Amino acid sequence: MLRSVFTKTLYDFRRQAMGWAIGTGVLTTWLVSFYPIIRDSDEMADLFEQMPPQMMSAFGIDPDTILTGAGYLSGQLYSFMGPILMIAFAVSLGTAVTATEERNNTLDMLLAAPVSRIRVISLKLAASVLLASVVPVTMAVSLLVLNEPVGLRLSVVGIISMNVALLLLGLLFGAITAAAGSLTGKPGSARGIALTLAVLTWFASAFEPFFDWLAIPNQVSPFTWYVGQNLFLEPWSMGLIWIALTTMVIAGSSIWLFTRRDIATELAVLPDTAVTRRRSRTISPRRVTLLRSVAGKTMWDRRRTIFYWMGGIASLLLVTFAAWPALAANAVAMEAMVNALPTEMFAMFGMTNPESLSTPEGFISSRAYLNMGPLIMILFTVGGVSSLLSKEEQSGVLDMVASNPLPRRTVLLHKVGALTLQTALIALFLVIVAFAGNALWDTGLVPINMIGANVGLALLGLFFGGMALAVWSLTQSGGTAVAITSAFAVVTYFVNGLGSVVDSLAVVRPLSPFYWYIGDTPPLAKGIDPLYGLLALGAVIGTAIAVWRFDKRDLAV
Repeated sequence: MLRSVFTKTLYDFRRQAMGWAIGTGVLTTWLVSFYPIIRDSDEMADLFEQMPPQMMSAFGIDPDTILTGAGYLSGQLYSFMGPILMIAFAVSLGTAVTATEERNNTLDMLLAAPVSRIRVISLKLAASVLLASVVPVTMAVSLLVLNEPVGLRLSVVGIISMNVALLLLGLLFGAITAAAGSLTGKPGSARGIALTLAVLTWFASAFEPFFDWLAIPNQVSPFTWYVGQNLFLEPWSMGLIWIALTTMVIAGSSIWLFTRRDIATELAVLPDTAVTRRRSRTISPRRVTLLRSVAGKTMWDRRRTIFYWMGGIASLLLVTFAAWPALAANAVAMEAMVNALPTEMFAMFGMTNPESLSTPEGFISSRAYLNMGPLIMILFTVGGVSSLLSKEEQSGVLDMVASNPLPRRTVLLHKVGALTLQTALIALFLVIVAFAGNALWDTGLVPINMIGANVGLALLGLFFGGMALAVWSLTQSGGTAVAITSAFAVVTYFVNGLGSVVDSLAVVRPLSPFYWYIGDTPPLAKGIDPLYGLLALGAVIGTAIAVWRFDKRDLAV
């Protein structure tokens, strides 16, 4: 497995691929199990006849086919959750093509081998395609197994076609990530650019029926090409060809950019190269001030990354605000839909109080503060722990920092303080965006509730960041820390949601950090909850464990 770049990439992602396969299989099986309830419900049939087409379009629902297996899966799985899973996995793979290795100072060693740059990145891209196929293949196999028992009545060609489209959609954003990584050499920037584009293009596609000015952006949105027709019923479309061609062009661009880029690690060991000499040796006063401390240096290193993360989550919040007026005009239909759907389906996605969806607090929380918002914030904090500490330890940078005349605990606390400040800046920016959205679309949200929702979101991210910090300090492995923290986040997320409808989970539900953050009230409706203190306490305990262990163990060099 380690004899070529292709097989080494497969080997490095073997555990992640297995985890994504298991999660995808569970999600697909869960959603399919609800189909007989929807199909056999007369109330649901009446409801879908009454709902406005524009409103259903925002949810990816075709009213003519929703009660069929093809329409149900297209609206519930392949218009929302499927693309989220696919794009998230593909973006992580795209980041690893070049940017992650460049950040870890291992890319220059790889390129020192007798293998051309074109071959290196081409093999990595090819391996990423194979790894990314794990998600749609798992979904396809699950549907093939459940097709007859559940009565989905899907054709084999339709199942294959829909999952090929999902794969192509993910590969497009994976290619964008790889190209951004080849251009910037920064994993955080690459992820931020790709995810921001994903949110904006999804908005252009989903909300084009509401806003005339989205007509042109909608035509070039990959989500429009992806959902232009129900591929379960009409296999293959011109949209798939457009996605494939765009992906190949962007992938080719990433190869071209990589062959012409100066690798950051080369400049670090060869500071007198011509490229360096052409650059100004003048350091701005602002940079000098930041570089005088570990915390300042940490802030400087991630100065660009944080803007991409801000842009991604703020875009999600704004588009949710923008969607509310159209949904508010059909509040009766929204309430009928909530009453008709099984409570368990809402609970699975963290909505333990589905009746609140007919209010601005509930609807905006459901998109920005119950699933995608927490996901993005947790990725930011856990990823920050990985890049600021575990990756620096692996590359040998952390031992050089620790060799300075500073106590180890000071070094660690400076880095944690910088990550906390960055998280607080994101939360502050979201508060500003929330106030702007509230004013523009007149949602009537209470100011203290908008502040409280973002305080809770930041503390949730810091809780899991503190957990990742503690696990890293105990195991000396960044990969283990990320894996354990991610698994714990997924499990506790479902414990909180399903604990509201499953009696056996109700006892342990109060132990979930998502219960402390969400409970049974939308974050935008409850202000600053006293339970947020438990999230802060968890972050402090995780940091304290890390400080204690960091003082006592040998660093990897």
